[in-house]
Amino acid sequence: MSPPPSAAIGAAAGVAVERPAVVERQRAGFGGEGAVAARATRPWLLPARDAAVAGGALAVAIAVGSGGFAHLDPALLGYLAATFVSFVATVHRASAFWRRPASAFYARALATSLRRPRSLRATLAHAGSDLAAQSFIRRRSWLRWSAHLLLSLGTVASFAITVPLVFGWMHFTAAADGEYSVVLFTVPTLRISVDGAIAWLLFHGLSLAGGAVAVGAVIFLALRFRLRRLPGATASFAIAPLVLLLFVAATGLALPATRGMPGAFAVAAALHQMAVIALLVAIPFSKLGHVLIRPLQLGARAVRADGEARTRCACGAVLAPARQHAAVTELLAERGFRFGAHPDRCPACRRRRVAAAQAALLGAAFQPRLPGARPSARAREEAA
Repeated sequence: MSPPPSAAIGAAAGVAVERPAVVERQRAGFGGEGAVAARATRPWLLPARDAAVAGGALAVAIAVGSGGFAHLDPALLGYLAATFVSFVATVHRASAFWRRPASAFYARALATSLRRPRSLRATLAHAGSDLAAQSFIRRRSWLRWSAHLLLSLGTVASFAITVPLVFGWMHFTAAADGEYSVVLFTVPTLRISVDGAIAWLLFHGLSLAGGAVAVGAVIFLALRFRLRRLPGATASFAIAPLVLLLFVAATGLALPATRGMPGAFAVAAALHQMAVIALLVAIPFSKLGHVLIRPLQLGARAVRADGEARTRCACGAVLAPARQHAAVTELLAERGFRFGAHPDRCPACRRRRVAAAQAALLGAAFQPRLPGARPSARAREEAA
């Protein structure tokens, strides 16, 4: 039986593709070669350890920050349990992703850029423009950028307000007439007037954040349904998180609106709690978890920064950064894929060499012969 066209082209170009050695190691079973072999064959081990350590540290922080659980609000225990589970799952997923060889390469590049004073300023500037201001979205569309900024800032503000309250790290005590004392980690910090601006922001911050999330979600839903004919525009993977965020924001805004109606308030509170728990559980396993991946872009920027050495083709064309090129070659070799000098050539030179090898294999003369571009022995045997 003749090989597929892709295999014939690879063989004709003289590219050797071996059976991935990593597959054989995985099929051989676990253990037998010490802790290093165990970690290599059990990729879940280190992320599970990281999640367990992070979960234990958070439990200790809750116990200490809430004064031995004395300041936990019984009405918020459901939120606390969901937040704890979401945190542990998020750490596990983030650790597993950042430990992947390709991700780890950019993570190391990011860590290196933060240690070098020369590149630290550029990395911090990129963090401000890419992560905080999200200017890469603004280049695509001002409306998308505004919607994304409303969603992200509203979500961050909501977490910043609710997490200390849920974990018992922050509570309020009556200090004097018309004043409250803000207690952080069992330590009284400042007094605020009920009629002051700080108190107004604390008491209405969640409503403002919920409004921002609702507006951002509605804009994104409208944009996606306007482009519904495009592939994946209305896929559940993209629509479901927006609907969930909108439902969380709507039920949250319904709480202050139904304060004077006990029955309606109870229904809104129950719906909001269920929606928030669903959102927290979905964060590590949905599109909402992309915030864990985005910082790697700073590592990619560090690798592609001006002044970094770059690989060059024999024709003089500039290829990928040398560090990235070497890392990809090493990762492929570890998995049994060795392409010789093929990755050191630009796309145009690769096409010319493949065409020349195919011409020699077929006995044609439609491509000028190139030195070293000849079919492999296996390709000649199969053609014969």
